[in-house]
Amino acid sequence: MSDTVRTRPDWQTWPNLITLVRFLLIPVFVGLVVAGHPGWALVSLVVLGVSDWADGFIARRFNQTSKLGKALDPVADRLAIIAIVLSLVLTGLLPWWVVVVVVLVDLVLVVLSSVLFHGNPDLDVTWTGKIRSALLFVGLPVLLFSAIQTIEDNAPWVRVVALVFVYLGTVGHVIAGVQYAAMMVAKRRSVGSAAR
Repeated sequence: MSDTVRTRPDWQTWPNLITLVRFLLIPVFVGLVVAGHPGWALVSLVVLGVSDWADGFIARRFNQTSKLGKALDPVADRLAIIAIVLSLVLTGLLPWWVVVVVVLVDLVLVVLSSVLFHGNPDLDVTWTGKIRSALLFVGLPVLLFSAIQTIEDNAPWVRVVALVFVYLGTVGHVIAGVQYAAMMVAKRRSVGSAAR
């Protein structure tokens, strides 16, 4: 009888499964917003936010980090933010320029990543990126909450507070984008120098 221990593949982790659930929840959220169900959309958005925190916590706490996870996590974050912002713009809850800024920043990063690394540059998430995500994942649900009829009628200030968070998160998105772009250029230069 063999005493060999089965080694799990690098991609087979709980955080990666949670990230997959996040990908699946994005179209569910969009469908609920467009169908005019802000309450249920808010529930799905809260689950999205909690899962974003949970996959990182589990990966660090139980040493389940993986290359796939490092690649998929920022993609899931960006897709979620774009989908959320776009659906809120389509329903008139958010100004259109927010989605333009978010999409433009991500587009530049995707192009830069493709040109310099032919794919994933394998960068660590910056603190600015984490704060940006936190601001948007607080501001966007509160903005959605402000669309519930009772809140809209009795507490219009909730929308103002939500927009402040979203605008700060949008500024953070631009700053984080500049940081990631600079990190990509620096990493590419160091790889090029080492190859000489």
